[in-house]
Amino acid sequence: MKPSRKLSDIPPMNDQELEKFWEKNEPEDFEGWQEQAPKFMRPPKKLIQLRLDLREVRIIDKESKRSGIDRAQLVRSWVKEKIRDIAKQEKL
Repeated sequence: MKPSRKLSDIPPMNDQELEKFWEKNEPEDFEGWQEQAPKFMRPPKKLIQLRLDLREVRIIDKESKRSGIDRAQLVRSWVKEKIRDIAKQEKL
């Protein structure tokens, strides 16, 4: 089978899109796949800072220890959960 596409034809994708893409495609389908590793770009992320009361930080730390999840990951998951809820409401 002759390669018909170039690696540069692969658009930027997030992890889920990449997984689906490689389930349907093979590296051999791309010209030059052996000479060049595909460069995958994750969507850019923005760092934000929060000012919280000491009591709030203690509550977060307590939950972090209880769940075994890093404090930053825990707060990030809570924020993402709230964003998903808002996005669902807006689609109504």
